[in-house]
Amino acid sequence: MKFGWFRRVAVGDGGSGGKGCVPSLNVMGQVMRRGFVLTVGFAVAGVGAFVVLDRYGGSDRFADLPGRADVRLVGSFSPRQLARLAALPQAAAAECDTTLYGVTIITPRVTLRESTVLTALRSPALRRTTVSTGGYPGTDTELLVDAQTAAAQGIRVGDRVSLARGPHTVSATVVGIARRPAGEVGQSEAVALLPAGAIAKLGGGVPCGEVTVQLKRRSEATAFQRAAKDVLGKTPAVTYDDSMRGHV
Repeated sequence: MKFGWFRRVAVGDGGSGGKGCVPSLNVMGQVMRRGFVLTVGFAVAGVGAFVVLDRYGGSDRFADLPGRADVRLVGSFSPRQLARLAALPQAAAAECDTTLYGVTIITPRVTLRESTVLTALRSPALRRTTVSTGGYPGTDTELLVDAQTAAAQGIRVGDRVSLARGPHTVSATVVGIARRPAGEVGQSEAVALLPAGAIAKLGGGVPCGEVTVQLKRRSEATAFQRAAKDVLGKTPAVTYDDSMRGHV
């Protein structure tokens, strides 16, 4: 807009002042072009500085992560990489947090199709839900069912169920009824939670796609992200808990 305004004024002056104004227009154009290039150069440098800061610590990606989780990494993680992430000095806990969709759960009384199965994480700080009846899964043959599904379908602690996803199946015993995880799933599908080993079997051995992390100190978020990059060989996709605003 500023360039157009100057051009209209210059043309008007040229109409009243004759050819003598033409060199001034050329000079003005050169000055303006040089000024524009300088401005763009400074802008690019500023953007470059921002990208460096963002890549190594700053981020606008925040969400309400479950439990007391501080960081969620998204990608493809091997068991060795997961073990190395959990061993980083900044991490209090780090676990694979896979979610499986489209699972069929067969109970003694009903078959629940298109169910969602979450990982029953070991660390209490990272858990997505709390148990209201019964206990928390301790082995890969135990699972939780959310209270809404249990009440609607008559599922009880002690029931033996089968879970199937494509050609892969696992069997487990319901050991607990849990509060339905908030914001994690839709309103209608059944929800169950299985330990990581059973999740891996039900998923057909696919690599871990998400890692949930609790930090020892929130001030070490940037240091953790750099260390995670060294472990993975690239900068991972990172989501921080809302409570981390101001720390990264």
